[in-house]
Amino acid sequence: MSDVKVSRREFLTMAGATGATAALGNEMLAQASEGTQLCFFPRVLRQANESSLNIITIMCDTLRYDHIGFHGNSWIQTPNIDAFAAQAQVFDRAYCGGFPTVPNRAELFTGRFMYTILGWEDLPDDAIVSAQVMSDNGYTTGLVFDNWHLKDDGYFLDRGFQSWEWIRGQEGDRYRANPSHPPLPADPAKFRHGAKVIEQYLRNMAERNGEAEYLAARTIQAAINWLQRNKDYGAFNLHIDVFDPHEPWDPPQSYVDLYNPGYGGQEIIYPAYAPPDYMTADELDHMRALYAAEVSLVDHWVGLLLAEIDNFGLSESSVVILMSDHGFLLGEHNSVGKAWSTDTYYEPYSLYQELVHIPLMIRVPGVTPKRLKALVQPADIMPTILDYADVPAPGGMHGFSLKPYINGQGTSPRPVAIASRSLEQDLGPKQRITVTDGEWTLFDGAGKTNSELYYLPDDPRQEKDLIGSQCAMAQKLHAELIGFLEAVDTPAETVNSWRKPPC
Repeated sequence: MSDVKVSRREFLTMAGATGATAALGNEMLAQASEGTQLCFFPRVLRQANESSLNIITIMCDTLRYDHIGFHGNSWIQTPNIDAFAAQAQVFDRAYCGGFPTVPNRAELFTGRFMYTILGWEDLPDDAIVSAQVMSDNGYTTGLVFDNWHLKDDGYFLDRGFQSWEWIRGQEGDRYRANPSHPPLPADPAKFRHGAKVIEQYLRNMAERNGEAEYLAARTIQAAINWLQRNKDYGAFNLHIDVFDPHEPWDPPQSYVDLYNPGYGGQEIIYPAYAPPDYMTADELDHMRALYAAEVSLVDHWVGLLLAEIDNFGLSESSVVILMSDHGFLLGEHNSVGKAWSTDTYYEPYSLYQELVHIPLMIRVPGVTPKRLKALVQPADIMPTILDYADVPAPGGMHGFSLKPYINGQGTSPRPVAIASRSLEQDLGPKQRITVTDGEWTLFDGAGKTNSELYYLPDDPRQEKDLIGSQCAMAQKLHAELIGFLEAVDTPAETVNSWRKPPC
């Protein structure tokens, strides 16, 4: 690894193109993005005074672990994320905890596993959030997001940030009133929520003109502007929440053409959450291409953000965290989405690897890039941020600082990673909790539905249930689950409802 700083021009000349981009309002960014795909060389950054380290977190919603080149994907173009991973400490066994978006942000911002007490709702009034702790300790704090769940319906997950900027228009955000009935790209019966949400989204996007006006691009530009405004006023903590590649998937056509050029059929940009038999084989393939195109779109704009972090001279004084919250089933396990969810039926899908195995990369100045096998979860992010900022940690956090593991001290903060939907909501009899040690994975059904056990090294797609022959391993993981629930302040009644052995 080299610590020689490569010029911006050299970065650009080494880049590979992956799709057309429109000119940006900022002339420098326009020149950087024109006909190029940014790429970064692995290097060890010089470490600044640790007490002055900035924190930049980039959350890409619904970015699947196995759709990143660095993690072994050979057909989706993610050169910028791949290059960032080559500079970072990469946690190969990162798993979500609370599932999906809102429970995830609750634990991300509190350092606590909240799905044991929280539904799809705002944080408790007495919750201590990382942004407030950082603000109270002299950091400039900011939130830039187009993930409408952070503010919509009174969730107010901007709590504690000194500034926040919401890029409006995602999903069902009631942002624009016209056109009242925009043309749909597919039969509304094939969309999640029918025509309602997708019409609102298309209404919101009706005046969009060029790639720079896509929501991921606008969110990244807003984050760059925030950095430019605040970088000279002392240490800062910026959280960037990019909703893409969450559906709806309607990236610029140049990105779609990377994966399925010439397609002329229906475009199911927001697929119904159900078994995929409502799609033809061609439609299913195109749906996957749309998602892949969204991933490459996000990669391109994340690349621009990373380039500007370097251009602003912030790379050597900033911890940069790049992660996702969960994945999405694209037909695997005969399923599309995150649950079988219609107006009249709901069935939670088991939390397979495609849903819970998440990318997590942390670039720390002065630390040699490496890959780590520690089992980590989003509740670990707040303690890690506070540790690198040299800010005293409040009591009550369940997560662990990852700084010792990044520094080569210890092997894993926990014996298992546990992921679940809310345990406070009635999600039907097929609710399961996923427990994994990184090799064995148990879907625990608490006796209400069947439990399943998989051995990932031999069965990464989780197709061979071994619970009949490996009951002792299932019971071991179940014991870890019960110990975990007790340790994270789960109500006794809830713990008791999960005590029945899996086999």
